[in-house]
Amino acid sequence: MKMPSNITRKISERAAAIARQTAPKKTGKGASMLEATSAPGVIGIEVPAEVKYMIYQDQGTEPRLQTELAGKTIPIRNANGTISFRRATDNNIGRVKIVSRNEKGEIIGSKISWKHPGIEGKHFIDKALRQAVSEWAQTATGQDLIRILDESEVSMLMRILRGQS
Repeated sequence: MKMPSNITRKISERAAAIARQTAPKKTGKGASMLEATSAPGVIGIEVPAEVKYMIYQDQGTEPRLQTELAGKTIPIRNANGTISFRRATDNNIGRVKIVSRNEKGEIIGSKISWKHPGIEGKHFIDKALRQAVSEWAQTATGQDLIRILDESEVSMLMRILRGQS
């Protein structure tokens, strides 16, 4: 049975409001552009194409080699605030770099050059949808549920139960 569109719209709008509040923010642009989307029986939050990076923030990404940087000079901020420039080449992308050795000269630390560590997903969209549904369910009365059933695909069964043919 599908929930009526007026209820799914209300739940989706609440979920979008929650997601806008809980989404990661650097400038706030991505969070502010999240939109409610709904249809009968469907709730959702739409992420516009111009802020598709919010999907990566929500779902996360796997670690990967940054091959798209080949041939480019990349500014890198140092711990003291200064900026150094490094050039990424086909030869050094993915190369293992030794960063530390113990007193015997054995390698104890290394890193892979130009490897993005990935992003851990925040799952703020799913959490917002779940919270909005939970809030709606806690505030819905028995009369609300009967009205939903009357307006749904089981309306004929509701009339039979009331003795109306």
